[in-house]
Amino acid sequence: MTDSTQPRIIEAAGAIVWQGDHNDPRIALVHRDRYNDWTFPKGKLEHDEHPMIAAVREIHEEAGARIALGAPLPGRDYAEGTARKHVYYWTGRFLDGDFTANEEVDEVRWLTIEQTRELMTYPADHAVLDAFAVQPRDTIPLVLVRHAKAKSREEWTQDDHLRPLTARGGTQAERFAHVMSSVYEPMSVISSPWLRCMQTVSPYAGLVNQPLAELDVLGESEFEQDPTTGLEAARQLIDGARARGQGLILCSHGNVMPALLLEALKGFQDPGDFNLGKGEFFVVHLSIATGHVVGLERHRP
Repeated sequence: MTDSTQPRIIEAAGAIVWQGDHNDPRIALVHRDRYNDWTFPKGKLEHDEHPMIAAVREIHEEAGARIALGAPLPGRDYAEGTARKHVYYWTGRFLDGDFTANEEVDEVRWLTIEQTRELMTYPADHAVLDAFAVQPRDTIPLVLVRHAKAKSREEWTQDDHLRPLTARGGTQAERFAHVMSSVYEPMSVISSPWLRCMQTVSPYAGLVNQPLAELDVLGESEFEQDPTTGLEAARQLIDGARARGQGLILCSHGNVMPALLLEALKGFQDPGDFNLGKGEFFVVHLSIATGHVVGLERHRP
């Protein structure tokens, strides 16, 4: 039975889109003729749409910009009629594109942070801009994903290394590939060699034409036997990703993910429950210059 006393929740997503020098960026502010306002590009999620994909799609539709998402920014919650609206925000680095006036937006201006602050219409947007102003923007995503839903151990009589994904797990893997390829530039992909892990990230690797590398020490039993070697290998991979300025996906098992996450976070913050569900993933945003953690996200498949 539905609780009619609770307001309906409307979800939307957007980004502060920037280009140029990450220390002195120019920000895209859009003007909506319908409301005669200046604000950040954003829009409502479509049915069953992931918020990150919605942010990228809406920015392309409204501002004609293709972007790569960066670290998350504070969201906004406010009343919209009898409903409540929540807007997810990220930083969004401009890749390319050309603006054409459309039904939603009739003008885009690229402004300094202070010019943006002076022009934007809504005082509540200032908190989002303030967070953007102090947040490092030279970041790469480090994606830590637990393998998707696999056949149960009880029903699998062969070598556990070869236990495959279920149909549901395959769907989770395809959704993961769609989300990652839509919101980030192509990332390196490293996986435990166990089949269920390889099957989780192989759709992504194929979609973005990246090699899928196996790392034995990320295997379920191999890591338990020698976690020190596994963490050292992960550390070297993370350092290499920073040196290249390219994002990195690491796929492994439930018993491995908490240790990998602690290694990646290096005390940045307590993520709470470390135990990822099947197909669930963390995104750790790392500063290329310093290696410091800029932001942390957790997403379900």
